Amino acid sequence: MKTSWTTGVDPQRAIDITQNYKESVVMRARFTELVEAKMDASWRSSMSKAEYANPNWAYLQADARGYERALKEIISLLSGTKS
Repeated sequence: MKTSWTTGVDPQRAIDITQNYKESVVMRARFTELVEAKMDASWRSSMSKAEYANPNWAYLQADARGYERALKEIISLLSGTKS
């Protein structure tokens, strides 16, 4: 569990958050699957040859990469990895 989950909260709330996090393994795994599917859909869409014809292609690519980066951060928060 990342420390950002409990940073800045009172001790009792930190205990509650930690306990709920530990109890939500199945929910976190499913949510991670859903987020990964969204990331994959974004990547597939941005790789479409039809997108190259769009004069704003570079902006669309930048937006897609930013969206995917944010989704990766969400996955990172859901994972059990400490940091």
